Amino acid sequence: MPVPAPPWSSLTATEKHARALEVADRLFARDGTDVSMPALAEAIGVGVGSIYRQVGSKDELIATLVIGRSTVLRARFLATLDADDPWAALAAATHATVDDCVADALSQTAWNDAAFASEAVRAARAGATEALALMVERARDAGVLRDDASHEDLRLAFCAVRELGGIGPRSAHRLADLVLRGMRR
Repeated sequence: MPVPAPPWSSLTATEKHARALEVADRLFARDGTDVSMPALAEAIGVGVGSIYRQVGSKDELIATLVIGRSTVLRARFLATLDADDPWAALAAATHATVDDCVADALSQTAWNDAAFASEAVRAARAGATEALALMVERARDAGVLRDDASHEDLRLAFCAVRELGGIGPRSAHRLADLVLRGMRR
């Protein structure tokens, strides 16, 4: 049986911020960004004003979550640079990212929109893209990718999977495999 969360009033400002982000992350990942602030407040167990005080507007909240996802992607792609097998690392990182795209309605609905609202989001996304490019470059330099293979090939696949969120995991991974095969030497 899950342990009930402590009452909002007993939390520090940092804990309130963390809880609001955690609940919003789960709710937006499941339902997308059309979730209303009153619905989010109800899920957290607070009033709408408390959300604004702890995390700001809905756009600011979404921007924070997109930055978090960008940070995860950047770390994932950079981790492949130390792998013994550049191809296996690239394929694993690609499929892990496809899993994120399929399972996360926030990524499907907010990835591009949030970039227009915030320089911080644009910078975080640029960091993830730079790491993706480094991952592909390493695999190409190792001789496992075609000379014309680019990180843009994977970005297109991720974008397609996000846009076609309803295709399901099996089809999404099939699409990723087709793109990877097209990139491989």
